[in-house]
Amino acid sequence: MDVVTLSSKGQIVIPSKVRKKFSLKEGDSLVIVEEDDGICLRPLVNLTELWGVDKLKDTGTLLNEMRKEWDDELEDKIAL
Repeated sequence: MDVVTLSSKGQIVIPSKVRKKFSLKEGDSLVIVEEDDGICLRPLVNLTELWGVDKLKDTGTLLNEMRKEWDDELEDKIAL
């Protein structure tokens, strides 16, 4: 487990091994997901990078499920 420190400007540094594991690079966007017991950072998926993946078996179903999950999370946040 890595520990990061919040700067006076509200910034954190994501450790190198974590950036490498998730292929994060300068300029990438992350989504902050608020959870009951904390926060979670998730890479923002650029849908253009997924071009053509629906040709693989059952990927269309998976993408539809992901979109529904994201829409549900967004609706929950708007409701607050």
